[in-house]
Amino acid sequence: MSGSAASPAGARCGQHPDVAAVAVCARCGGFLCGACTEVLEETAYCAPCAERRSRDMRPSRAVRLLLLANLGGFLFLGAPVVLRSWTVDGTPRGTLEILLKLGVTLVVAVVGAVISTRRLRRRDEVGDRASALMLRVLSALNLLGCLLWGALTAVVLAFWGPGP
Repeated sequence: MSGSAASPAGARCGQHPDVAAVAVCARCGGFLCGACTEVLEETAYCAPCAERRSRDMRPSRAVRLLLLANLGGFLFLGAPVVLRSWTVDGTPRGTLEILLKLGVTLVVAVVGAVISTRRLRRRDEVGDRASALMLRVLSALNLLGCLLWGALTAVVLAFWGPGP
């Protein structure tokens, strides 16, 4: 356990001065007795530092929202196929609606890629790493999907023209 070896002989607990210290908080350096020591991942912490560490381990609200938005964007990638197959009064749904959904997907994917890159570069936010990595993968898939739809559109327009 980290921190217990750093406790000098004769040191007393910061909260209980009549009890000998058995560990040192890895974050703040305070002396801890057995009752005050909280062990997280084989490292000793005092209660306030343990609380702060567990709070810092949770993904941020921005990452969670962007994860949800990118999941929605991933579903929007199927919108051109689904919307073209649905008809309203015998006519297919509009191209504008399809482009809007793909545009939303593109924006969400770009923002997700930027935020995930910034989160992954920060070393102090260890809680965001797994979520930021997941966000980066989803954003990359959304960007790839938008790129493929753009390429397909370009091929269709090149071979068949803009239509009547």
